[in-house]
Amino acid sequence: MNEKKEPIGNIYSKAVIFDMDGTLVDSTKVDFLAWQKLFSLYNKELSFRNYIPLLGIKSAQVIKDFLPVKNDEEVQFALTKKLVFFHEIISENGISPVPFADVFLKQIKQFNIPVALATSSRRAKMEMVMAKLNLLSFFDAVVTGGDVKNGKPSPDIFLRAAEKLDVFPEDCIVFEDAANGVKAAKNASMKCVALASHQTIDSLQEADLIIDTFENLSFANVCFQLEKNV
Repeated sequence: MNEKKEPIGNIYSKAVIFDMDGTLVDSTKVDFLAWQKLFSLYNKELSFRNYIPLLGIKSAQVIKDFLPVKNDEEVQFALTKKLVFFHEIISENGISPVPFADVFLKQIKQFNIPVALATSSRRAKMEMVMAKLNLLSFFDAVVTGGDVKNGKPSPDIFLRAAEKLDVFPEDCIVFEDAANGVKAAKNASMKCVALASHQTIDSLQEADLIIDTFENLSFANVCFQLEKNV
């Protein structure tokens, strides 16, 4: 059982869960380029428009659905190649946090609220990215795609994060940037704040609150807005 933290003040949420790619880490372009190189390896084309609906889906599932792989061994080979491509791209071009995401994380931690990271990415990729950006220390729990059977939009990853934080799902706020992630949060009976970055507002309408940026965002005000919408 995790040690309980007493929240400061009248805060609506008892826990916060963050997606990683596109929400905390400005990795969407890098991830797209890595997928594009992998698709090219199999003589397949991938446009950015066709990539967007794949956001939040586990990599293994994308490979099984869109690439000519015949067995688990070939899936693992493709996963390894994609990670190599991803590493090559960030080694050459670097990678950055989503603007003001780190500032917002620091603000939340001041409220003594447990925070989890729930990413569909594999653990190796998560560790690579978070190590480069020094963000891992903000999180009390981490769940990756390999820790759950079903990927987003199934609720598994967020339910597992709530379990690790020892809180009820309905007491969690999820921050997401992808339609599949928003659906997963709502399927988990959680409140969801959507960051409108690469997705259209229409695709994020299931979220309880949509924001454009973390800049000057007040966590207390987010909680107030969500409570008002109950």
